[in-house]
Amino acid sequence: MRFIHTADWHLGNQMHDIDRKEEYEAFFRFLKTKIVEKEAESLIVAGDVFDTVNPSLEARRLYYTFLASLVESPCKNVIIVGGNHDSSALLDSAKELLEVLNIRVVGSISNLSFSEMCFELKNSKGEVSGICMALPFVRELELRNILDEKSKKIEDADLYSLSYKKLYDVLFAEAEKLKAGRNIPLIATGHLYASDLDGRLSEKKSNEKTDDGMKVLDVLGTLGAVPPSVFPKVDYVALGHIHYATMVAKNPSVRYSGSPFVMGFDEANLSHGFLCVTIDEKKSLSVEKIESPHTFIYRRISLSLSEIKNELERLKKIGGDKKTFLELYYKKEIGVNAQEYLDEEIRSLPENISVVSWKIAESEKSFFSSGFENFDASEIKNLDDKSVFTELILSKSGLEAESEEGKAALEKFLPLFMKIAGEA
Repeated sequence: MRFIHTADWHLGNQMHDIDRKEEYEAFFRFLKTKIVEKEAESLIVAGDVFDTVNPSLEARRLYYTFLASLVESPCKNVIIVGGNHDSSALLDSAKELLEVLNIRVVGSISNLSFSEMCFELKNSKGEVSGICMALPFVRELELRNILDEKSKKIEDADLYSLSYKKLYDVLFAEAEKLKAGRNIPLIATGHLYASDLDGRLSEKKSNEKTDDGMKVLDVLGTLGAVPPSVFPKVDYVALGHIHYATMVAKNPSVRYSGSPFVMGFDEANLSHGFLCVTIDEKKSLSVEKIESPHTFIYRRISLSLSEIKNELERLKKIGGDKKTFLELYYKKEIGVNAQEYLDEEIRSLPENISVVSWKIAESEKSFFSSGFENFDASEIKNLDDKSVFTELILSKSGLEAESEEGKAALEKFLPLFMKIAGEA
């Protein structure tokens, strides 16, 4: 059997207010083309279909239009599970209708028996070619409810390993019943953070930073780590949540597909796409990584201000017609306003190139290096809300209070901060 493993579409995402409709539509056209080209009989989407629990009408249209387009394709089975960004109620709302098209949706484990989370996968001849045990993202309260009363008092560190182990064990038993001794592959899904990953998050703890200056916690959110030992002995485990393709514990049959899209400039240098998985009659596994089309270009320019100026000049001369979005990741220089310094080069960029994000390099961005270095702890405690928020806004934007941009930023954001502070 052959199937496509994808995840983390985050439909509706508008990173830095970029309209990504064109990018999403191009991806879905490409994905359908690859499904036809590879003759993939199944599509597995391992969570985070949408970016928010209340996605826009346009995001929903993209989702349903793509699913409808698969009806005449070789893809005869679609398995979609909910992720931590998804509304399980929204995903499940159309499940009965989608089942008519053999599209199986499991938004959450609530109100489902384990047998209802296991599905036969059929080929173009209508023959059963595999079994999928579809496990979505499981929230902490649901994890605790899986354990018995005595086990509910366990520490958080053990909650994920014990509850996921029990979940997968019970699901595996149900899938084996459905398999009924047939020589067909067994596939599992999951939307979680597994430990022992290769690449960007390899051997890093939540308070450590990745190679691009991002804290691991910023990448993962607050999901607890699930050890590799919880996964069942199946032919393939299709995972979602991590935005780059990687194996778990170097096991080629337990993988994250990664997101097909850049979700932040810290991900701009990563490969984005999906996986085409083939399992033959002897249960031999073959995995092909397929890179997404580069409809838009995202790039972080991480240099000194003078080097950034030279790079902007170079980009202006190169030209090109693809929409290009830049983040300027710079080292703050005393007495230099970055936006004023680079203003002329930015204004002269071609129409298709935009600077949408400014970021002070992580090493320069500590709280006490951005306006508080002359205060001791007791003085900081005496600052009022307005003073703290003013320093925070200037620090995050890399602006000076006296500059026009700094004044505009304060005028825009300070009232919002003060309103929130008042409500809190």
